[in-house]
Formats: sequence, C-alpha cells, structure tokens
Amino acid sequence: MKLFSLGLDQLTVNEIKLAGYTVITQNVLPDPQQTEGHLLMVTSDRVSVADLHGLRQSYPETSLLFVYLQKGVRGYQAVHMLCESLGIWFVPPRATSSAILDKLRCILEDEYAQRRNIVGFFGSGPGIGCTSMARLFARRIAAAGLRVIVLGLNVYDPGYDRRTPVSLDKLRPRLTGKMLHAVDIERFVKVEGYLYLPGNCDYLSAQDYQEEEIEYLLSVAGEHADVVIADFGSIPESAAWYVGMQQSALHLLVSHPKHEYRLQSLLELAGHLDLAPRDFQLLINRSNVDEITSPKNMAQRFGCELLLELPYYQPFMDSMPLGKKELQQVDDKVHAMLVSLGLAQEVRKKGIFQ
Repeated sequence: MKLFSLGLDQLTVNEIKLAGYTVITQNVLPDPQQTEGHLLMVTSDRVSVADLHGLRQSYPETSLLFVYLQKGVRGYQAVHMLCESLGIWFVPPRATSSAILDKLRCILEDEYAQRRNIVGFFGSGPGIGCTSMARLFARRIAAAGLRVIVLGLNVYDPGYDRRTPVSLDKLRPRLTGKMLHAVDIERFVKVEGYLYLPGNCDYLSAQDYQEEEIEYLLSVAGEHADVVIADFGSIPESAAWYVGMQQSALHLLVSHPKHEYRLQSLLELAGHLDLAPRDFQLLINRSNVDEITSPKNMAQRFGCELLLELPYYQPFMDSMPLGKKELQQVDDKVHAMLVSLGLAQEVRKKGIFQ
C-alpha cells in the first residue's frame, strides 16, 4: 500500500520511509483515482476540520488519516468524534513521529516487535504520591538485581527535596542537541540502588519542553537500563505526559478514592490517545476504610485493573511507611511486572504459575 502525505513534516516522512513504507509527498491533494486502495495522510494545517466531510466524499475508496496539529487538551475530542463518524483515522495533537508510525502499523495491521522497558507513572492530581510510588517500585526492582533508571519527567515539579548537580532542566541542552551519552547517565543521582534524574527545577521553562526531547531521553535511558521508571506527573498539559502515554509499555495510574472525577477525565483523555481503561494499572495511595468508594469498586467502575492498594497512615503524612505485608505485596507486583517485560521467569506456587 502506498502512503500519500500532505502536510507531514519531512522528519516524520523520513521516519516512515525508514520503516519500509512507500511515501509519496504531495503539495496539493492528489487525484482521488491515484489514491484508491491506498492511504492518504493529511494534517489540520492543510485540510481544516470544516473540510473533513468534503474530504471523505472526495475519497470514498481511500483510507484517510487526519493528523490534528493544534496543541491543547481542550477541543480535539470533538474533532476525534467527527473523524470516527466519517471513518477517518485520527492522530491527536503532540503525537511524535514514532507515535504516528505506530498508528500506521495499527492501520495497516503490520506486526512489529519493539522492546519497550518503560514503566510510566501518572497521577490523578498533584501531591497524590506519584513520585513516591515510582521510587518505591524502582527500589524494589533494583533490589531484584536489575539496573533501574528513574526519570523525573513531571516538568511542573522536580520531585526532589533539594537541588542537585543534575536535573531535567540542566540536561535539556543535551536533549535538544541529541547529545546524551552514557557518561551523562552515570552522573544521575545514585540513590537506593538505582540512578535518578530529578525533574524540572526551572518553572519558567515548563511549557517549553518539546515532545521530541522527552522521546529522545526515554530512548537513550532505555538503552542503558533494564527498566526505566518514568514519573510523568499529573498535568496533561505537558509534552512529557503526552509522550509518556504514547511510549510506556506499562501505564500505572496513582489515584485516591476522592479523585473519581479526576480519574474519569484522565481516562477519557487517554482514550483519544488510543488507550483504553484496561491499559492502566490502578495504584490507590493512602486508602482509607472510611471512604465511601472502595478502591475495588473504583477500579471496576472505570474498567481498570487494581494493582495495589496502600493504606492511609495518619502519623506519617509525608512518607510511605510500609510493613512486611505491604512490601510483600509490592514485591509480588514487581515480579509480575518483570515477567510481563520479559525480565523474569514465571514461578510455580502450589501448582499454579505466577
């Protein structure tokens, strides 16, 4: 199948060509007879949303892919809905070239094996414990003898209690120039058995991060670690959050029973990134038996898998003290995670593989 492109940038076109596809770049919309049985990719700056009905009518025998370029959380859900009604494939804003490539593979039903060792942690709100959960899992994975890198990719909060010689904003010039090397990785903060890159300390630059910079960091870190734990925070208006949704092999969503309304909004937004509720593992932090909604009911309502529930400790408001029972639960989940990533073997317990 040929891929006709109108509006895609040259870097993305080159990525698609390198993946083995035939791409024909267009300056204007091609003749419908040329594209019959093939795929036409158009961007929103070349074909407006108002023209989508006409586009579908003009190309009845062509598969259509609409790449929406306008950034922002609000507004594009209606565009996605329109594309669905017209039988047009949709790519949301802030999609990277690799995300567009993944979408094409899905459309063309091409099998593609890519080793992804990124575990993304997302929060349903600031202060929910996303960073603490990420570091807890990193500590237990490192205790299993694996090399772990933790990336603080919440660009609105450094996630660390003090300034360090290395942080996301200090590393940014190397990300922009794509000059990150192994020696830079080794300069990360060494803590509790893993390497840790604190997040962004320069609040004025939070909105300036580009998706390609975050994707590049994840790619390099993935080459130098068995597992990359990435803390993407809880604010969708972030380049890192969008890339994390697209690139993570596992999506762990840290929440609280009182955050039901936030959780619903986040899952609806994730749906426009081709993610279903079943793609998320739910971590309930500081659960309280007095809550009206139980973690189990909360998970069932949204269709997520309840991975772990940590109880509320009144004397320790800012820390996560875990007893033997909780640590064993975490270790069990860590082992299951490593098995899913191909980094551990299944073990037989009482006649059942786990």
